[in-house]
Amino acid sequence: MTTGEVTVEILSLDDVNERHREMLGDVGVSMTELRDRAHAYELSIDELEVLRKLERLEFLAGR
Repeated sequence: MTTGEVTVEILSLDDVNERHREMLGDVGVSMTELRDRAHAYELSIDELEVLRKLERLEFLAGR
């Protein structure tokens, strides 16, 4: 049995903020709008994936 490869990425707070801005720019809406649309089940699969990634970044940034 073999184990998978693990990749660890260390991000500064500036890196997190920049990645956050880029992802929101890619979907063209605010975080609030993404969350509101998620609660109404109105997100595409791609938008939902972006929301999940943004939420993970916010968690890691302590927000």
